[in-house]
Amino acid sequence: MISSFSKICRPRKRILVAEDNKMHSELLKIIIQSSFDADVVIAENGREALDKIEEDGLFDLIIIDIMIPEVNGLDILKTFRKAYDKVPVLMLSALSDKDTVAKSFGLGATDYISKPIIKDLLKERIGRLLKN
Repeated sequence: MISSFSKICRPRKRILVAEDNKMHSELLKIIIQSSFDADVVIAENGREALDKIEEDGLFDLIIIDIMIPEVNGLDILKTFRKAYDKVPVLMLSALSDKDTVAKSFGLGATDYISKPIIKDLLKERIGRLLKN
């Protein structure tokens, strides 16, 4: 688990973005870095996201696209929550049906945003999640 000491030693926030669309991931990175004092780590598929979490679980926020290859976003969330229950997770998806949203929250998502993403909404949600 992440110790409070390690958080004190890391003043910059670290955010993992699991998004397979390069244009979307770069746009998310630009929005986050221009709005928050944060380092952004990009994972292009679900396996890579899980590997990055396992290698360095010191993330302050995880942003996951549900429809990501190799391991889908819901499975990433399920696996991640087994080890880290306090780190906020923001799910992103073109899927906005109530069953997918409910399943995301049922698996431990902290928040959910449907695509296409509204920049100001994204910034507000990330800001809120990083404060908590």
